[in-house]
Amino acid sequence: MKRKIHICAYLLNAVYDYSTKRYTLNASSGFTLVEMIVAFGIFLVIMVISVGSLASLLEANHKARSQKTVVNNLYFAFENISRNLRTGFLYHCDITEGTLTETRDCAQNPASSIIFTARNGKRMVYKYTPMTESYGTIDRAVVGAGEEGLLADPATFVPITSPEIHIEQLNFYVDGTLTSDKEQPRVLILVKGSVQGKSKTVSSFGIETMVSQRLLDVEN
Repeated sequence: MKRKIHICAYLLNAVYDYSTKRYTLNASSGFTLVEMIVAFGIFLVIMVISVGSLASLLEANHKARSQKTVVNNLYFAFENISRNLRTGFLYHCDITEGTLTETRDCAQNPASSIIFTARNGKRMVYKYTPMTESYGTIDRAVVGAGEEGLLADPATFVPITSPEIHIEQLNFYVDGTLTSDKEQPRVLILVKGSVQGKSKTVSSFGIETMVSQRLLDVEN
């Protein structure tokens, strides 16, 4: 009788040990709910950071391209002024002073406008037009010879700089326009301003160049 009881007890212990070991084995083979939540949270944080970085890069690239377009417009306008002055003649500094069909120097007192005869015979004007108290645009007007009176109408002028470019200063220094001064006509152009575009960063600029008339006017 005692032997049977001993055998039953042994079998019960064996079954208990087996079930415990199997339970322990199953418990260590998977992930708990806390581990899953932590892993998902880490993955979510990484994804948010990655998407945010990608969005920042795309925005920075868009702003850089926009800024480049604005700057290209500025240099195009500046090159347009320089090229037309170089191939033109009969420089007259300041359209508000003197007879516009005659030459006029302003080497000591610069002006914000200039009129001259272009290579096609048209009369061309570049001037600074204020938009606010602090900045404005560079405007151009082209009229026929003898039609200088049209320059009194603001509608004659067309801006050649984009609204994102804030021109703060435009100066023309003209010298050597007289044929008797033994000097070739030349114009010093000075432009100052700032560029913002779609970016919050404001970039200031200053451009200066000297243009000499290509057509020889020095008397022998």
